[in-house]
Amino acid sequence: MTEVVELIRRDALLDVVLNDSEGGNLISNEEGDKLAEALTALDPAVKLVRIRAKGHDFCKGRVSLVPKPGTAVLSGLELKQKVAEPALRVYEALRNVPVPVLSVVRGAAHGYGCGLVAASDITVAADIAEFSVPELERNIPPTLVMTALMGRIPHKAIAQLVLSREPISAAQALEWGLVTKVVAPADLDAEVERLTDTILAYAPESVRAVKEYMRHGPGLSGQAQASLAANIAATALSARFVQMKP
Repeated sequence: MTEVVELIRRDALLDVVLNDSEGGNLISNEEGDKLAEALTALDPAVKLVRIRAKGHDFCKGRVSLVPKPGTAVLSGLELKQKVAEPALRVYEALRNVPVPVLSVVRGAAHGYGCGLVAASDITVAADIAEFSVPELERNIPPTLVMTALMGRIPHKAIAQLVLSREPISAAQALEWGLVTKVVAPADLDAEVERLTDTILAYAPESVRAVKEYMRHGPGLSGQAQASLAANIAATALSARFVQMKP
């Protein structure tokens, strides 16, 4: 069986490589749990998590556990445990991991793959990439993916993606804020390496401070945002000064 999610540690970089592009990089619950566990137990020396795919497509969804017609019907609790919770664990781990997450999309990011992109902090995409949430084609409400999209793109953009099922281009994804930067396919690898090198050059305390503020700042009022910013900056700088002492 193909190991779809491969975890490669290179000094301060954790590379999450999706390995089965010919099969659409469909992620099973087991592969998703492996990713979530790695993010939850991230080494303090890591400064960046990068999700990329070998081959053309990023991720076309997940291995479905929704029963087929004629098979035994799962209870509501079983569906929640086997279908909903595994995907939500991955999205939550991506949001809560204490360092930035960079996703790299060359081709298709559909359904669960679109959720991975949304839950990332930065996404660089080739201009040939496409994004969609096609679950309603099978009358599966895509509320799990929607949890990843909420707060990342506008409300009406989510409705358009979900209800129309129509793929959107990289340019449209950029306009909505689903991706950060769009480049020509030939320039994708070089752009990603440039951005990766830039982030890895920062002190780990500074990188983690940025992610912490991005996680907690948006939901606060103006004064609370300012107080949080001051506290996070002071903590990060204090750690740096301690390291600099002779």
